[in-house]
Amino acid sequence: MPGRAAAFAAASKIGGFFESLEAAIAWDEFDAAINATPDGAHMTTLALLAQGKHVFCEKPLAPNHADALAMTQAAEAAGVVNMVNLTYRNSPAIHEARRMVQADEIGELRHVEASYRQSWLVSKSWGDWRVEDKWLWRLSSRHGSTGVLGDVGIHILDFATYGADQDIVNLHADLVTFPKAEGDRIGDYVLDANDSVAMTARLNSGGSPRSWRAAT
Repeated sequence: MPGRAAAFAAASKIGGFFESLEAAIAWDEFDAAINATPDGAHMTTLALLAQGKHVFCEKPLAPNHADALAMTQAAEAAGVVNMVNLTYRNSPAIHEARRMVQADEIGELRHVEASYRQSWLVSKSWGDWRVEDKWLWRLSSRHGSTGVLGDVGIHILDFATYGADQDIVNLHADLVTFPKAEGDRIGDYVLDANDSVAMTARLNSGGSPRSWRAAT
């Protein structure tokens, strides 16, 4: 939207700004970029990779496997780094769990349980989605949201499998969207993104299913 970048730059005391990705690429005075756009816009990374720029992309990497693979192949072809922001992978506790599993210190791994609960949407600590449409990115698929599954569930899938040192072979997910506003919409945006997800997955070691839950 014209003027939005200028307004944000002024409010945040940012000296240089661009109204489009194309303008930033044309400027070209940078080696790497952070893609912190809504989930549905992460494929804009391809334009940066095509120009030989390293990219640190927010998760999920792409809306689907085919797009994620295309991004990966583009980065490899360009010889640049395309990282994805899965922050809990760096947790010392997750690394210690993985070490213990690999060292066989806890015996055969038969069950893993993980939960991730957030409250920022109900606490108004960052802002109120009822009156500030910038927060609807998390609640409306039209705003680019993949809901709690894309925002939080992907963290669980990553840190649970990394800590367990195993891959998923099958998975079932039960997603729920709760009523939050009259008519389940605010202005032009339908509040249709999932608010809670419970997943049961089986890892490649077999045994009982692994239970994971995420909610806001």
